[in-house]
Formats: sequence, C-alpha cells, structure tokens
Amino acid sequence: MPDILYKGRWTGGEVAFAYAVTTDTVAEVVRRHDCDPVSAHVLGRALTGSVLAASSLGEGERLNVRWAYEGLLRTVVVDAGPDGATRGWISPTSLAEAADAEALYGPGGEVKVIRSHRGHVLASGTVRAELQDVVQDLVYFQCISDQVESGAMVMIHLQPDPARPVALCRGLLLHALPGADLVRFDRLRARLAGEAARDLMSRDTEPDNLLEDVLHRVAEGERELGAVEYQAEPAPHFRCTCNRHKMGAVLRALPIPDRMDMVKKKEDVVVNCRFCCERYVLTVEDCIRAWNTKPGQDPVE
Repeated sequence: MPDILYKGRWTGGEVAFAYAVTTDTVAEVVRRHDCDPVSAHVLGRALTGSVLAASSLGEGERLNVRWAYEGLLRTVVVDAGPDGATRGWISPTSLAEAADAEALYGPGGEVKVIRSHRGHVLASGTVRAELQDVVQDLVYFQCISDQVESGAMVMIHLQPDPARPVALCRGLLLHALPGADLVRFDRLRARLAGEAARDLMSRDTEPDNLLEDVLHRVAEGERELGAVEYQAEPAPHFRCTCNRHKMGAVLRALPIPDRMDMVKKKEDVVVNCRFCCERYVLTVEDCIRAWNTKPGQDPVE
C-alpha cells in the first residue's frame, strides 16, 4: 500500500489526530544512508513522528527537528512539511553496538524544533530529551514548548531485504485542542500506549478499517467524543531540495585563507548533502563563481 496521511478529529470533543503510513518514505531514506537495523529503527520513527507533527502546519511552512543525544546515538535531523515532503539523516548510521536504550541514547540530550515559512523562521524552541525515545521526546517538546498536550505511537518493522528494508512503518498522533477536557485526553493518551492499540498498529497489512479500529480502541468508553471525521492529506514522500547552485552557500562559509589555498591547488571540491547523500563535484571556477555571488542570489535549479 502506498504511503498515506490522514487528519481528523472527534466531532464531540476538542481532540484532533493525524495518522500516517510512511513505509516507502522511510525505506527510501534508510537505503540512501545505508542504515543498520538499529539506526533504521530510530530514523524511521523520527521521520514518522515529524511527518505527523508537521501535518498541523500551514501552507508553505516547514518543521525542522534536531535530536542530540549523549549515548552512541549522537544526532537525528528531520525536515518535514504539510505537503508530505520529508527528508532526514542520522549519525552514526551504525548503532548495532548499543546493547540497550541507555547505551543508545545515553543519560540525556535535547530536542530543538524550528518552524519556518518559506525560509523565514517563525518560532523555535529547545527542551531536554530524557525519555530515551525520539518520538516521545518530540511529543514532550510539543507538550512543554508548544504547550499542546499530545500523545503518539509509531510502529516500525524491518526486514532483511536491502531493496526494501522496511516492511511497515505507521504512526498516530493525538492533539488536545483548546477547550479539551485534559483529564479525558490523558485517558485517550494512555489507551493509545496500551497493548490493544499497539497490537492493531503492529498489523503487517493495512486494512481499510485499521484507523477506525485503532481510534475505537483509544476512545473506548468515552461517550461524549462523538463520531470520527477525517480526510486525506498530501501523502508522505522523500524529497531533498539540494542542487549544485545551493552548494554556493556552503562554499561561501569557507574562510578566506582556505579559499586562497583551493585556488592555488586548483583542486575540485566535493560536497555531500547530509539529507540525500548526493555528491557534488565543484571545480575551482564553480567556487570562484559562488564566492562572487551574493547570498540569496544563487540561481535556482
């Protein structure tokens, strides 16, 4: 089944949700970065959590999430928007040595989130990340920094197939809207994390009624929530915005002595995109052209 994204709410309660299947998108990113199973698991969850979080943004807005940890896992970065376009990277890409969550994540870290609109920063914030889970640390950011009570579950299943390393990845995010009964929302959040909902979200197929079944489990016993309404949004997909011309910004960050040394040696410069792993080879003439171009005036490819 192709990747999907749905947004909706319960008609009788101030609770919204987003549901996504991101299997193909996550598989594409995992392949590009040649992730081992542990890093693929972490990166896939981070990508899916960010897709869900970005679904509430307005047109032209982007969400950039950066997790920094103190264990074997150092950094995860994801860029996502409501148009479904998503990209991300993880460092290191080999984490098989991590024996448990403590070794993987370490004693703590931080999550930094930047919300932008067409390149202009609208808001940013940073919180401590101590839950040893990229999805729950992002949810904690939403609760603390955005002051929006949230709950999320992301399930990912891997398989030993280099061409298709991800068998399944899907997630569900709950948001308490203004005026929501927070005591009731906490019950919904607890059921989302419960065994019944996890079993449904772990299914290896995508039946047409899966989302309704999960929501029914989450809302079980909550009579005042009413019916469920939702609609399809732009599907998640991998897309990187890098190109040769945008490498000019990288070249202009080089100190003057380094530039002079490059011209003297007449050596090509190799720049790798962290998001898509595309390799750009730039000649000295390309470099000089970039240095003579003002920031923001690079040609659009």
